[in-house]
Amino acid sequence: MVSQEQFLADLKELLSTNEDINMDVDLLEIDCWDSFSAVSFLAMIYEKYGIDAEPYTIAEAVFVEDLYNIVKRAGSNRTEP
Repeated sequence: MVSQEQFLADLKELLSTNEDINMDVDLLEIDCWDSFSAVSFLAMIYEKYGIDAEPYTIAEAVFVEDLYNIVKRAGSNRTEP
């Protein structure tokens, strides 16, 4: 499972931002968070963590912590080959 620190670093890299991003940040407060970022987030978690999340779960996220919880839940439901 990915740590919160690694998740935040990966998210900042994805968004190419220097903004202070932590688990309590509202996604709407992140200037570069938009629908393209949401799709890119889905691709990132698949590539980096092997997690395939449903797009609607991202649309329901309000805080950065919600995104992390999506990754955490999906990761705990994965079965390793």
